Amino acid sequence: MVLKETMENYVKAIYSLSRWGEVRPYQLADYLSVSRPTVSTTVRSLVEEGFVCVDDRKEIHLTRKGLKIAKEMMEKHNVLFNLLVSLGVDENIASSDACKMEHAISAESFLALKSLTRFSD
Repeated sequence: MVLKETMENYVKAIYSLSRWGEVRPYQLADYLSVSRPTVSTTVRSLVEEGFVCVDDRKEIHLTRKGLKIAKEMMEKHNVLFNLLVSLGVDENIASSDACKMEHAISAESFLALKSLTRFSD
């Protein structure tokens, strides 16, 4: 299944926040600069699709399926960001552009760009 960009951003955000501890809806709302009702709606959709689960304490957890997507999105972002920075793009612009590009790039194109970064290390 292909996730919508918004859902990919949520999965990636949950992954990032979970590295520091528990993830609760208010933290996700703050991190993504969205309202709590928006978080509730999107998290509900992610639960229905099997990407996250919410426990009795209202903590949000990625499922294996969600974790796989999150790691793929983080890898895309990091590769694209590093490639842009290595080409002289300002880090703030590179981060913003990498975020946009990670949702649109095909697997084939991503692998081609990723192979370029191996030679520049």
